[in-house]
Amino acid sequence: MRFNFHSPSRAVWALLGGFGATGLLTAGLWSAASAQSSQQWLPLRLAAAPQAKAEVKTKAAVKAPAKTETKAAGPTKAAGPTKAAGPAKADDGAKFFHDEVETVLKAQCERCHGEEKAKGGLRLDSREAILKGGDSGPAVDLKKPEASLLIKAVTYEHEDLQMPPSGKMTQAQIEVFKKWVKLGLPWGETKAHHAENATEGAPKSKMPVPVDAKAKSWWAFQPVKKQAVPKVKDNQWIRNPIDNFILARLETAGLKPAPFVGRAALLRRAYYDLVGLPPTPGEVQNFLNDTSPDAYEKVIDRLLASPQYGERWGRHWLDLVRYAETNSFERDGAKPFVWRYRDYVIKSLNDDKPYDQFLKEQLAGDEMPNATPETLIATGYYRLGQWDDEPSDVPQATFDEL
Repeated sequence: MRFNFHSPSRAVWALLGGFGATGLLTAGLWSAASAQSSQQWLPLRLAAAPQAKAEVKTKAAVKAPAKTETKAAGPTKAAGPTKAAGPAKADDGAKFFHDEVETVLKAQCERCHGEEKAKGGLRLDSREAILKGGDSGPAVDLKKPEASLLIKAVTYEHEDLQMPPSGKMTQAQIEVFKKWVKLGLPWGETKAHHAENATEGAPKSKMPVPVDAKAKSWWAFQPVKKQAVPKVKDNQWIRNPIDNFILARLETAGLKPAPFVGRAALLRRAYYDLVGLPPTPGEVQNFLNDTSPDAYEKVIDRLLASPQYGERWGRHWLDLVRYAETNSFERDGAKPFVWRYRDYVIKSLNDDKPYDQFLKEQLAGDEMPNATPETLIATGYYRLGQWDDEPSDVPQATFDEL
């Protein structure tokens, strides 16, 4: 059994199919990672705003006792500073959060805006996450509490955003949210906890792996060069130099090659491998009747030239790049013209397109010097795979795409 490939690039396609997409996958990772790195994160110093206000009030209150010394009623009024003390207010805010707010958050908000799911990119399980907001912007405006998006959503005053969508909360629960926002969104956890939550899911910066001598020695980075054909013991088994390499490894391992199959079985294997369909009875009979030395080579050339060859081997590539005609997920929207990319892959195989050109067209077909409608279609690679237009977990969705 042997293959006689007249085209080197076709030989690569027949042997490798779609298993050489490292370049495409690396480029996709680079593109998505660049987009991710451009995100802006909310400064954590905003978490200290309510406490800063309390400290200002405390300083103002400390001066109050000096005025009471000139009046007899001074001792009674001197109680002012104790009432205005900052720590007491901070404790009151934390207590209010635990006693009133936390219960409502867990009952009404956690299912859609918690750690497991963040609908619309919004999480309500930390102060920083609320201030950062989601796809519609910050959920709370500390300078204008009454204008906060969160308040408009829970009061159903917002035209598009109404939370929870299953039904409006009770007026008592709404008042809890209003008071909480006016108090400056006090939270019962520590700043360290907030900082941890605020940076959760953020890409970790890592230094690039150095391209040193060890990295360059990896087999995939070695230039292609002609190898010496190994010597074997059973020269009668050899049909071409490739057989020498196979048999040499078998003999080293103390193994023998499988016995030769009949001509009919050999023809079936060739058909299934190259076009995915069995030969017809007539095609089998014609092959059996052909006694010429190149009978098998003629069959291989005919199958490689058939349209079914591209359809069969194109499936390997389409599986690798996760080709699909819908977006998946709950709406599963259609990709109406993605079939053009499918046909591009099939045509590239049938046209015996060089592998490096095939990759370049998909990565940057619109930027090539002689761009054509075909190279533009090739860039449809970037729109393949799953497409979640409303991920419940934004960081998870981001890394799934990467």
